[in-house]
Amino acid sequence: MTKKMTITLEESLIDELNSIANENGKKKTQIIREALQDYFDNNAVTKTVQEYKMGTLKTVKHDDVRKSLGL
Repeated sequence: MTKKMTITLEESLIDELNSIANENGKKKTQIIREALQDYFDNNAVTKTVQEYKMGTLKTVKHDDVRKSLGL
């Protein structure tokens, strides 16, 4: 399901967005969607790495995963 949203951007970002959309033959909304998804993915990875470094990330041994999958 999609929902409309209004955002305000600097003119330079709008110019760059228009340029990239034209170069790639994509709609601006598609580029924004992809950029947001990349941002969210990167943020999730960064958070996971931080949790790992702090020792708060629960890890599972490879052998345990194989066992749970019946491999």
